[in-house]
Amino acid sequence: MKSLSKIALCTALGAMVVAGSVYAESKLNLFINGQGVVTSHLDLQVQDGKVLAPIDRLAEEFKGKAVYDADKNEVQVTLPDSAQQAVQINRLESAMVPSTPKEALDTWVKGIQTRNGALQFAVFSPELRTKTKKEFEDNYWGTGGSSPHMSTIRKLKTKSLNKTTVQFSFDYDLVASNWKGKGSAVVTVGKMKSNGYEGWFVKNIKMKDPGDTGTTIGVEPLKK
Repeated sequence: MKSLSKIALCTALGAMVVAGSVYAESKLNLFINGQGVVTSHLDLQVQDGKVLAPIDRLAEEFKGKAVYDADKNEVQVTLPDSAQQAVQINRLESAMVPSTPKEALDTWVKGIQTRNGALQFAVFSPELRTKTKKEFEDNYWGTGGSSPHMSTIRKLKTKSLNKTTVQFSFDYDLVASNWKGKGSAVVTVGKMKSNGYEGWFVKNIKMKDPGDTGTTIGVEPLKK
């Protein structure tokens, strides 16, 4: 196999917007996850509004490699575990897209009950994801605390606000090692596209006491 020194890949760089005509010799600034990357060795070019980069050099930026097998006429790109995990997470989320409003609610509730921030985030709307992603990351995708925790959901009421928006209101039991309590919440779910998939996603969460189960993310106080 030969190193790919001349094969180019049309790469969609989400953080980069190309406006108007750009000459091939233009020096472009490249950011990956907000971090600037030295582009002198990447030989980035823009043709017809598309960004072109040698695939082997781009793979190296992700700590991977790319080789070309002339006999098989194929390209083999090997990426590190982090890139593979990103693909895995995307596939898991695509399989979990809620097909009903209740499914979205149940998934969020399970995420709260199990203190699983990744599960909660999976059913958040794009807007709510934008607002909460950094906080989830800062908490290593964990929420809640040692106690108390959300237990049984009670007095669930469903209200259709319009064809694409449903609001759930409910009480829930709070359980700790030596006492029991009660909380209440209102969760609004909407039908939309998120991460390229259409389904029902959580748009807004209000709890009577957002801290009654410990650390909660994306939750506002419920005012009555």
